[in-house]
Order: sequence, then structure tokens, then C-alpha cells
Amino acid sequence: MTTPPDPAARPPGPPDDLYAALVASAEDAILTTTPDAVITTWNPAATRIYGYAAEAMVGRTLMSFTAPEDHDELAETLALLVQRVRLEPFDLRRVDHNGRVIDVSVTASPVLAADGSLRALSWVERDVTGRRHVERMISHLAFHDPLTGLANRTLLRDRLQNSLDRTRRGGGLVAVVYLDLDDFKLVNDRLGHPAGDRLLQLVSTRLQSLLRPADTLARIGGDEFVVVSDRVPSMEAALTIAARLEHALAPSFDFDEARVEITASIGVAVADAGTDADRLLAHADRAMYQAKADGGAGVAHFIAPTA
Repeated sequence: MTTPPDPAARPPGPPDDLYAALVASAEDAILTTTPDAVITTWNPAATRIYGYAAEAMVGRTLMSFTAPEDHDELAETLALLVQRVRLEPFDLRRVDHNGRVIDVSVTASPVLAADGSLRALSWVERDVTGRRHVERMISHLAFHDPLTGLANRTLLRDRLQNSLDRTRRGGGLVAVVYLDLDDFKLVNDRLGHPAGDRLLQLVSTRLQSLLRPADTLARIGGDEFVVVSDRVPSMEAALTIAARLEHALAPSFDFDEARVEITASIGVAVADAGTDADRLLAHADRAMYQAKADGGAGVAHFIAPTA
């Protein structure tokens, strides 16, 4: 008579050997560390991904090959893990033996002993550098103008709303400066569209050089540019920004054995946090059309109609 197998019976072979083989053959980097992040085990996939041999890494800390920008995040993660918190997978940047930054998706968890004490920390890390690069490229294309690399209309709208939100907290005004290049079609007709594209790139570079890092310069149409600047004290200060941009366009643009002189019709509007982002942009657009109606090559500002 054959005795049915006991479901609780120990499988053949030591389980520790099976687990060790699984870890050794895994495609992901699998590490264990002490609660204070000193590396105690390092599998072959970790060597393949990061380029460090196990004997070089055991005894070092996780910080030693983590990008400096992520040190604070790693420290916060360690603090949660020692409190027995199981975390959702998160992204971290590691640095390999050649100094290359690698994006990894990390699953980290506490390893508890039978008595419930914290025995170790487990780290399973997957190289997602290629995937993150593609995602960043897609994101850039979704929010940036492909010709100039500037923000597009979608990103401009988001940045403008953020500026209005900051103004709600910090005071001041948000300025929108709307530039439309005068007679740009003549450049395309005379020199061709490649020259027109090159001129747009040169204009964007020249305008960008005048702005603060926190300001946003966007290209939202063929020859239309918009600047968003927050914490502006007054309309007079916003008009000063516009005048500086107008002055920047005065020197000719020289390229491909051609010399091009260009001017712009510029509209300016300011608002506080109580104004809708789309309305503020429309006000600057209206002021730009007023500048164009006045003959171009000048600046006009939005004046709210009186009741």
C-alpha cells in the first residue's frame, strides 16, 4: 500500500540551497543589509548591473553607490524599514563602477526573525534605465517644443498656474509677456523655412539668456513666444521685463551668410492669485494684438475695461 505524501513534509534537498540558487540565478540585483545599511550579501546580478564584485561590496554601505541626490530619500527609506514598514516599489539612482548613473526600481522590506526582531533588510533592484530614458523622452516631447526645446502651450499653462499658486502664498503679481515676431513670414519667403527655423532657435536662445531660472519661456505658435515671471511687484516691473526682451531682439541675427533683423509686437499683463491662468494669458494676447495694431515693434499692456 502506497502512503500518500505528507503535504507538510520537507522537500528533498536543503531549502537553503534552493533559495541560494534562486538568488544566484535571479535577473534582479538582490542584496541584504544590516538595519544600518551595511551590505551583507550581494548576488551575481548585482555584479552584472553595477559592475562591483561581491567581495568589494560586502561591508560597504548602500550610500556608497547611491547617487548623492538620493541620499536623503534613502535615509528616509531606512528609517521606515527599521520600523517594520513594508514599502511600495520606488525608484532610486545608483552609481556603477564606471560612474554611470543607473535608474533602478527598488523593492525593500524588513526581514524578521522568528521572535519578531529585525534580522536584516532585503533589497531587490531592477535596472530600468532604458525604460526611464524612453519615458523622459516621451514626457519631453509631450511638454516641449521640438524645434527650440522650450516649453509648449501645455507646459506653459501648468507653469502659469503654479506661478499663480506661489503668488497666493508669497504675494506679488504674475507677469505674462506675449511676443509675436513681426513679419516673420517674410523671412520664410525670402530665405526658406530652414532659415526661419534657425532664426526661431536663435531668438529663443537670446530671450532665454535674459530670464531668471524660475521664469518660463515658451513657444506656443509658429513665431509666438510667452514669458511667465512670478513675484513681480508691479506692472512697471513687468514692462521693464518686456523692454529688456525687446532690446535683446534689436541686434541683427547673423547665420548661414544671412543677416536678419527682427522686431516683435509685445503684450504684457499682470495679475494676482485671484485670476484664472487662461484669462491672464488671454489678457497678454489681447495686449500683443494692440501692439501689432499700433504698428508693431513695440510694447502694449493690458488695461482692464472700466464698467
